[in-house]
Amino acid sequence: MRQVRILVPLALALVCTLGQGCPPAMAEAAAGPAPGKLSVVASTSVLADLVRQVGGEAVAVRPLAPAGADPHTFQPSPESMRALAQAGVIFYNGSGLEEWWGKTVRVVSKGNVPIVELSKGLATLQAAGDGQDRTHASGGEPDPHVWLDPVLAKTYVERIRDTLAKADPLKASAYADAAKRFLQALDELDGWIRAEIATIPPARRKMVTFHNAFQYFAKRYGLAVRGYLVASPGKEPSAKALAELTRRVKQEQIPAIFAEADFNPKLVEALARDAGVKVVTTLYDGSLTSGPPADTYVTLMRHNVRQIVNALR
Repeated sequence: MRQVRILVPLALALVCTLGQGCPPAMAEAAAGPAPGKLSVVASTSVLADLVRQVGGEAVAVRPLAPAGADPHTFQPSPESMRALAQAGVIFYNGSGLEEWWGKTVRVVSKGNVPIVELSKGLATLQAAGDGQDRTHASGGEPDPHVWLDPVLAKTYVERIRDTLAKADPLKASAYADAAKRFLQALDELDGWIRAEIATIPPARRKMVTFHNAFQYFAKRYGLAVRGYLVASPGKEPSAKALAELTRRVKQEQIPAIFAEADFNPKLVEALARDAGVKVVTTLYDGSLTSGPPADTYVTLMRHNVRQIVNALR
């Protein structure tokens, strides 16, 4: 099985080379690393953008889970496996986000290629529970959605900078300069978010979301995540859990329920209808969009903040 998995992407590359035609994603994978650039693979499109902000033209970065794909449930393709096999540096979020990661990397990993878990040591909140802030130390799995706190995302950027500099020391100063500019941009983003959230009346600074992705964001900016429909995508809530969440939304007069663009909004719409509140369906968390409104990390964050503020204010 190990040999088959490695040979499949090589066969795909041969088909493209022989002029039989192949989809753009397959052609990109078959083309191999760009000459003169450090080949980098990131597990998600969000992480790929962070790498791009630091690496600039010196890196050729590819996300395994492309824009619009759910990083929890994504299944790597043969092209993805080939990209991993050719990578000079590999970044992933970790903390349980990429459920498919361990098995995938074991198939193609090379001992001399850095594989960096960007959330290591930062995922301190619990993934499952009743929507209340909890530390990982209290039990349960860690919440992996660390990057939705821009202050914590700065550590991602610093780790990316240091890894690229070690892998490509001749361009270390360029990576350092780019990282410095981007870290400043994240500081500015943090300040802007604080100012926007301050316009929400304190009594209305509470959220119910589709899945448990916004705890780090809420903790940073003084919001309360009062509940969510599913602990993670693919796990349907019970009728009892739905009834309890509906009761909570009514009792606490939560202004809005937030769905996510990558998932079917029917459950959220039903909850909002039963609770008599509005639903916002365009929040993004684990994946960028191929164009506006969330085609970079910064635009994703700004879009989400505008949606949250407009709904709660």
